[in-house]
Amino acid sequence: MATTRENRGTRAFNDTIKAYLEKRADNDALFAIRFANPSKSVEDCVTYIINQVQKSGCNGFADDEIFGMAVHYYPK
Repeated sequence: MATTRENRGTRAFNDTIKAYLEKRADNDALFAIRFANPSKSVEDCVTYIINQVQKSGCNGFADDEIFGMAVHYYPK
């Protein structure tokens, strides 16, 4: 199982994750600071999510589980 950027999401998935994170940052000042981390990117966040999904061995996730992974990617 690859853990590199070869695990990329579709443009629609990337856009959905980006929109969610931007909205969360607009409504949560503490998250906005984490989201602004220059060493993190939405593309790498999507790769992180895909790798986490693959490691889990599960085939289905609720939207909230995926969005939770996206938030978890940005450290506290």
